[in-house]
Amino acid sequence: MKRSAPAAFLLYALLLVFSAWYVVPFCWALVTSVKHPGMVFDGRWLPYAREGSMPLDGRQREIRVVEERGDSLLVRIVETGELRGVLRKDVETVSPRWSNYAEAWSMVPFGRYFLNSMLIGLCVTLGQLVVCSLGGYAFARLEFPGRDTVFFLYLATLMIPGPVLTVPVYLLLREYHLLNTYQGVVLPGLFSAYGTFLLRQFFLTIPKDLEDAARMDGAGTLGVYLRIILPLSGPALAALATFVFIGSWNDFFWPSIVLTDPDRLTLPVGLAHFNDIYVFDYGRLMAGSMITIAPAILMYLVFQRFITRGVVMTGLKG
Repeated sequence: MKRSAPAAFLLYALLLVFSAWYVVPFCWALVTSVKHPGMVFDGRWLPYAREGSMPLDGRQREIRVVEERGDSLLVRIVETGELRGVLRKDVETVSPRWSNYAEAWSMVPFGRYFLNSMLIGLCVTLGQLVVCSLGGYAFARLEFPGRDTVFFLYLATLMIPGPVLTVPVYLLLREYHLLNTYQGVVLPGLFSAYGTFLLRQFFLTIPKDLEDAARMDGAGTLGVYLRIILPLSGPALAALATFVFIGSWNDFFWPSIVLTDPDRLTLPVGLAHFNDIYVFDYGRLMAGSMITIAPAILMYLVFQRFITRGVVMTGLKG
């Protein structure tokens, strides 16, 4: 049914309002990442740079800002100590401070943190693709007693809050001497009920005739899984991979508990240490945050159409 023009306009207006709820904070962080020290909370969006001197009485004089008064500034002339009111535009110009990114990268081992996050994110993503696809295939195609009951019990684990499992998993890792290791961060994230459910729903949309034809040609259960199911499940696998990688990349809670060696920290945990060192330098902190989220945004942009198609098609058949 085709929407009328007023209804479509209202719908798009609402979407823009709700999207601004998420976009505006991101834009603020992006602009803040190129602001100069002392100019972060000046109430303006553009990154301004303030000169330390200006021409007064026919000569260049060094000044210090004493008070801000809207569009004007009260400055003190260093040479004479005299106070004067000047316009902001006479001493401030729009000038992004791109060096914040270089300084944020060099002040802490961002390169090492980046590699750690990439290693953990890739391992967790590949692990979930393998484990969840096998589980989804079993629940969607294999016949065994109690299959549906086991599947619903498996889904019921989604109702268990994550923090409830923190202590048991931590004690288990300590028992096997996996604390402060990459394995300790990766192993608990190798499977998920959500990923299994997502792939199971997608596998149900694949016609069984293809599977029957493959079995007539001599393919076994594993052969059907590898040669029929996986090649046809690209959108669902891409959607799950994107969700898992972004979740692992942005995870702060679990790596902060397991990892204690500074050389093994991930980017979110490393950012917290950066904040301890430069607690008042929000420009560098926001620059570090932009560096951190860049790979997740890039991955989402690359796989966006696969995500949409995969999520939509998982709901076609129950």
